[in-house]
Amino acid sequence: MTFTEKQTDPTAPTHWRGNMQADYLYPSGVAGDKFFKHLKGNDSFLATICPKCEKIFFPPRLYCEDCFVEIPDENWTEVPAQGTIRLFTTATINAHGKKMKTPKMVALIDIEKTDGAMLGIIKTTDPDKDHIGAKVKAVLKPKERREGVIKDILYFEEI
Repeated sequence: MTFTEKQTDPTAPTHWRGNMQADYLYPSGVAGDKFFKHLKGNDSFLATICPKCEKIFFPPRLYCEDCFVEIPDENWTEVPAQGTIRLFTTATINAHGKKMKTPKMVALIDIEKTDGAMLGIIKTTDPDKDHIGAKVKAVLKPKERREGVIKDILYFEEI
């Protein structure tokens, strides 16, 4: 069977011999683009405020997901690049199933002054401690090395 032939039997086994190139592009969209351009030149994050319910979105949105109201440009606001650890886990195995030399702590961080959160790597000297509720701040690349991407956030550290 080739790609132009239609599969009509869902129980029939199919396979592809050889390599198949699969390229994926995940655009950040209008709101994400504005967020990353801001991050490139500033040490803070951007959020948006719904003009109707006043929910503060992080990451920023163009529309309120509760009210379905468009969020105008004047409702974009800077928020600190810091927050509170809501939950965390320590990874000891990498994406390829190999044991890592140094475990990584990954946390869901409630971003200050917003109703949103983001995932981040936590740099800590005490991996066995309960970090829930700890205040953390983002450590960013130096401004001259930033590219306007998520990797401009190197990690979060406790404050």
